[in-house]
Amino acid sequence: MKIGNKIVRLASVDSTNNYIANLVKEREIASGTVVLADEQFSGKGQRGSEWTTNAGENLTFSFFLDNVNLSVENQFVLTQLVSLSLIELLEKLDVKAKIKWPNDIYIDSKKVAGVLIENQLSFGQIKSSIIGIGLNVNQKEFEGFNATSLFLENEVHHSLMDILLSFIDSFNKIASQYSLNATSRIKEEYLKNLYLFEQEVFFEDDNGRFTGRIFDVLPSGKILIAVNGFDREYDLKEIRFL
Repeated sequence: MKIGNKIVRLASVDSTNNYIANLVKEREIASGTVVLADEQFSGKGQRGSEWTTNAGENLTFSFFLDNVNLSVENQFVLTQLVSLSLIELLEKLDVKAKIKWPNDIYIDSKKVAGVLIENQLSFGQIKSSIIGIGLNVNQKEFEGFNATSLFLENEVHHSLMDILLSFIDSFNKIASQYSLNATSRIKEEYLKNLYLFEQEVFFEDDNGRFTGRIFDVLPSGKILIAVNGFDREYDLKEIRFL
């Protein structure tokens, strides 16, 4: 699970996830390779949403993991590991953050990072994964987005490469602490860092607005919310935070 033995830096690319996917098809990439782009002009978010970022100001990168050998039923473990790695990175920078389910990173109520994981499957197992991350580092303005950056939080201009190397260190540390099969330990740490966990707040689904309390996540990644004495289960895009 170690990453960072090889780092590829690109001036511009449509998507670092796409770039790695093409290398995987050509069998020209080693596990742990990290691809960083100064400009990503067609970044991808979860379930087809778009990730936009100012060129040269933020960290947009992906990395490749081969021989993951994780069951599809426990696929959320990877999301938890990456999310906790970002929390660890921000802690080193004296920035307190939370994980907004499933894998956005929030400082107070503003987004500072997002994650996109694309898995390659074989016989019900995750054979390999491409993990893309966007982290707002030096950007000062976000028109139309409820977002923040490291600069806006601590008024320090950061080297993108230094932040990347620090993330690599955090990921390798977190991955070495937890086995992919130690699902209960990973989930416990994830829930400790989950945004609005165990708080009565407003949500909205296809039936309208309601109040509920996040109390758990399933191995598949679905979220469980207690509403008026009943438990509701939601997948991504089935519920909105208000």
